[in-house]
Formats: sequence, structure tokens, C-alpha cells
Amino acid sequence: MPDDLYADVADLYDLSYGDYLDDVDFFLNLANAVDGPILELGVGSGRVAVPIAEAGHTVSGIDNSASMLAKLRARVAAAGLGGKVEAVEGDMTAFDLGRRFGLILLAADTFQHLLTTADQAACLHCVAAHLAPGGLFSLSVRSPASVAWEEPGAPSPLVLDWTKRDPDSGDLVMKLIAAEADPGRMVRRMTYIYDRVHDGAVRRSVFQTELRYSTEAELRLLLQDAGLRVTHVYGDYDLSPPGLGDNIVIVATAERRT
Repeated sequence: MPDDLYADVADLYDLSYGDYLDDVDFFLNLANAVDGPILELGVGSGRVAVPIAEAGHTVSGIDNSASMLAKLRARVAAAGLGGKVEAVEGDMTAFDLGRRFGLILLAADTFQHLLTTADQAACLHCVAAHLAPGGLFSLSVRSPASVAWEEPGAPSPLVLDWTKRDPDSGDLVMKLIAAEADPGRMVRRMTYIYDRVHDGAVRRSVFQTELRYSTEAELRLLLQDAGLRVTHVYGDYDLSPPGLGDNIVIVATAERRT
């Protein structure tokens, strides 16, 4: 298992993304449309999984970050959802849970952390192997058209994203972001800086990652190769047509076997 990249920022994740709810109803509607349990890949602290469990579904979540799974287990316990949410430490490109699911989902650009076609294909083949007959698979990624693709090596300005008060500690927290484009690989290198002010002292946490961007055509080919048939494509979670939003949201099902 690789090093836990989220270890230094796990306590800040919900502060940063916990109030993002745009996709929750979309995935919940999919969960309500299928039979059987739900599987979320890259479950994190349960931003999507916990509301789905609160609606009565049984959810399993895979993540390779032990610190994020600890946050998930604490959140599940606080919500009184023991037995409704399973936290599994694992790699979303190579997992075998020995059972099938009515819905498998990849929310919030999680698929973009897979930086090679081989890893993307491996993930989708695992998905197909775990999808129940008639089940649904859904992923969302940012559209390549939604971001600027500067020349490689161009200066990356550090931009203040937000300033918030941590409700648990009362500390002032500032989030800053810098992005560097690598158009040849269709990747953006992201640097996230969190400055926490406590009793006049500043503690800085730095998180760096890369995100790969894929076109709708590329995703369709990958899904087809894995035996998954695309049924719907949207430009955002409000079901807008492709190209009219910043996202590519795909719903697919398993190809019928003969």
C-alpha cells in the first residue's frame, strides 16, 4: 500500500469539501433506482457515502488512505450508522470484494487520480467484475475544456481559494491553490496549501497531487473495453447536456452477456 498522502490534511478535508453537496442528490437518485448494496471507490471521509447510507442503503467504501478511512469511521459512528457503512482500505485499480453491487460510483473527480490509461482500464475492469446484473456505474470528472492549459513550465500563481473558521478548534484556516499544466500528459499538477492560525502561530500543511483529464470519447472507449455500456452523459449533476457544464458525468451499465 502506498504512503498515505492525505495523512497531513485529513483533518482539513471536510472543512474544505464538506459543504459541497452538488452531486449528492444525483448519486442518491441512482442508488434509489437499483437493488442491492452500493460501492463507492475513493470514499474518503464519506461526503457522499454517508448521506446514501442515511437514506437506507448499505454502502461499502474503498480508499487507500487510512487517515481518511478513520475520518469515515468516526463520521459513521457519530451518525449512528454502524453496520450500514463498510470501510475498506484498498487500491481502486486492484480490488476483489467477492460480491456484486447494484451501484458503483466514483464521485468528485476521483477517477482523475489515475494517471495512466493502464490504471484507468484496471479500475474499470474491477468495476465490471463487481457490478450486479442490471446494476449501474457512474463517474464524474472535470471536463478538459473547463480549465486553462498553459505552456509547460509557465509560472503558477498561488491563489487564495477561501478563508474559513474551523468549527471544532475555532482556528482560522486559509486554503491556497497553485496549478501547473502538463498538456502533453493531459495532467495538471495541483499544490494545495493550508495555513492554520492558532494563538498567533501559523501551521502550514502542503498537499500535492496530479489530476489527469480525459475526453468523453476516451472515457467511452475505456468503458466499452471493460464491458460497460454508456447509457447517459451529462455536463453536470443537474442533467444538463454534455458540453454545457464543467463536468463529464457518465452513467453506464454492464454489457449483456451472451
